[in-house]
Amino acid sequence: MANLTSIAGQKSNRWVTWILYAVILVITFLILYPFWYCVSYSLSSSKAVMTQNVTFIPIGFTWENYIKVFKQNNLGNSFVISVFRTLGGIVGTLLVTGLAAYAISKPTLPGRRWISIFMIIPMYISGGLIPTYVWMFQLHLVNNFWVFVLPNCFWAFNMLLMRTYFEGIPASLEESARLDGASELRILFQIIIPLSMPIIAVIAMYSGVWQWNAWYDAMLYITSAKLKPLQAILQEMIKASSTSMTQMAQSGGKAAQSQGSPEAVRMATLVFTTLPIICIYPFFQKYFVQGVMIGAVKA
Repeated sequence: MANLTSIAGQKSNRWVTWILYAVILVITFLILYPFWYCVSYSLSSSKAVMTQNVTFIPIGFTWENYIKVFKQNNLGNSFVISVFRTLGGIVGTLLVTGLAAYAISKPTLPGRRWISIFMIIPMYISGGLIPTYVWMFQLHLVNNFWVFVLPNCFWAFNMLLMRTYFEGIPASLEESARLDGASELRILFQIIIPLSMPIIAVIAMYSGVWQWNAWYDAMLYITSAKLKPLQAILQEMIKASSTSMTQMAQSGGKAAQSQGSPEAVRMATLVFTTLPIICIYPFFQKYFVQGVMIGAVKA
């Protein structure tokens, strides 16, 4: 009787496992399909795109859309701007947010609670778009590369994550270092930072992904074509493609066959701008999981 119960339990667990696998496969497909659709769409001919027959595999395989993307004016310059704003944003965030989090993590800091509340308020209450623009203008950051970096050096959410991690480091390590005559800077750079590499990697990835995908600040503060990042170019293509698609529909698709589909070119640009982050993300995935758990366990 016990053997029958054990066999029935094993079969039940096996069914549950297969159901979980099926659910995971479905979720994975729903996550990956939009990107795969963009790739297939960008590799399809203009005629196939106009007839909207593209689903899983490219129809009329061609590289013409990517060729047109690489022939766009200022594409290389925009790529360099995106790379430098991403690197600058990561460094600025780690310096400003990290130092703020380290200071607030100290229980002996006077007014620690009120300083934390003051830094968290902007998460819920914004100063408004017009005052922010006037502020950037008075700081001479309009049409300036540093408008991508300086206003985004501090994020309250990232500060909370880093503060929580710093508070989890045993205080006895710092006390023993002080007994040996170590200064605060030496403790920070030789003890705290080496032990905090997981949270540093999490914040660096958070900041890097945001900086790479950001386009709204470029739309507000940048009018020079030489300073526009890749995502700003993609946003302009999204606006231009709606007009072009309307003209092509009125011409019966003849323009698409002779000039190419702006929708397919837009998809090619989207793949080109998204691919670097997709290639880097898997190497930081384990740090993302740990970062989420930090915020979930202790606020």
